[in-house]
Amino acid sequence: MKKFLKVVGWSLVAIVALAIVGYGLASWVSSNRYGRQWTAHDVSFPIPFPLTDTEIAALRDERLAAGAPADDPLAGPDLGAIALERAIARGERTVRSRLGCAGCHGANFGGQALIDDPMVGRWIAPNITTGQGSVTIGYTAANWDRAVRHGLRRDGRTSSMPSVDFLNLSDRELSDIVAYIRSKPAVDGDPGKVEFGPVFNVVLALGKLKLMAAFDIDHMAPHAVEPPQAAATEEFGAHLVQACRGCHARNLSGGKLAGDPAMPVVANLTPHETGLKAWTEADFMRALRDGRRPDGSAISEFMPWKAYANMSDTEIRAMWVYLRTVPPVEKGNR
Repeated sequence: MKKFLKVVGWSLVAIVALAIVGYGLASWVSSNRYGRQWTAHDVSFPIPFPLTDTEIAALRDERLAAGAPADDPLAGPDLGAIALERAIARGERTVRSRLGCAGCHGANFGGQALIDDPMVGRWIAPNITTGQGSVTIGYTAANWDRAVRHGLRRDGRTSSMPSVDFLNLSDRELSDIVAYIRSKPAVDGDPGKVEFGPVFNVVLALGKLKLMAAFDIDHMAPHAVEPPQAAATEEFGAHLVQACRGCHARNLSGGKLAGDPAMPVVANLTPHETGLKAWTEADFMRALRDGRRPDGSAISEFMPWKAYANMSDTEIRAMWVYLRTVPPVEKGNR
């Protein structure tokens, strides 16, 4: 009996030792991934974009109609101020109808802890205003590019930004977003740093949780200067649907999200029997406008349909056109 207990005891010691070594290895791997240094292209764009020739021509016609001098109808207005005003308006609409930045960074964009649990860890969305404690103080266009479209911190290390959703934003759209964010009241404060608890360390080390978009992005791929023309086309729809892939998966098959078990099962957006095969455009429009499925049941507000309700009919139809072209995939086959 003593020999048996001795064997059991040593076995337990060995198991504990292996667990400690395994956890130490997981911590090292996850820390290295989060601390990895990346090289990305150096992008520059104006903030805001200047008025286009078409906008200037329209403004000239407006001024002439209002009685401005025919020899110099644009002598009065500040074209730079007008460009900024329009950029802020476009940026606000993009943020509030398509990207849902406030969902992570807070209604005032001052940042917040999205997850704060000793076992899981702390997942932080930083302050992005112009206030003290913001990570964007002194940001250039290149810094914004790397942060939003590449998932990289100022020093080039991996960040927690879900940039796969935003990597196809055009330079103009990103410029508009920056102009809008900068126009908001400064918020002082730092919500803290990302910290890995045991759960995050293990799942990140095993690659089970896609929280580091930098590993899935081509950091040298060029970005479009202008977005596709707003029309109910496959091209414009693909541009808009990119923001859905973070939750609905790269192939849009939906299913259970890794991480918090309280998160709902995400819908399959592909034309599969377990997805949207039986849906009509009207059904899709109702889902995004009213948060209702074809059978009338309510869609969880985890799905930001209230934000998407602010999209235009053209934008929603373009998304629908594109979603009908993607390969059908069984739900959850991420």
